[in-house]
Amino acid sequence: MTFVEAVHVCLKDKYCCFRGRASRSEFWWFSLCIGLINLGANLLLSPLPRGTAMGLNFVISLALLLPNLGVTVRRLHDRNLAGWWLLIPIVSLLLWLLGRGAPGGEAGSASALLSLSMCICYLAILSMPGTAGPNRFGPDPLAAEQARD
Repeated sequence: MTFVEAVHVCLKDKYCCFRGRASRSEFWWFSLCIGLINLGANLLLSPLPRGTAMGLNFVISLALLLPNLGVTVRRLHDRNLAGWWLLIPIVSLLLWLLGRGAPGGEAGSASALLSLSMCICYLAILSMPGTAGPNRFGPDPLAAEQARD
């Protein structure tokens, strides 16, 4: 899947779709697209007053939230994992925030290390190849891409 195809699928065909599977290329191309949109928005909005720029950035992020969550859940489905695995980064952030507030400072370092390791494991899961052939979430997206070509 190309960059343009991934953006088209995520923003037009499956804007708020949490069913099915997404290939690695679909996920990572769309992640790059979101990064480029955020970078471009920050550059274009930087001359504006801070409150206005932050408000417009929030609107852009909100518009991209559902397709981002959708493609991430579909990517997890490609690994034959439930979409609930999407909570790993949220839990790791909460652990880190709770550790920061602990007295003594030792828990803050431990929670930061735990949070970082959870996020690295999560990225590794998203980077691994999907299950070959159909799984409980649907047909193999790579087989569909190869059939198209």
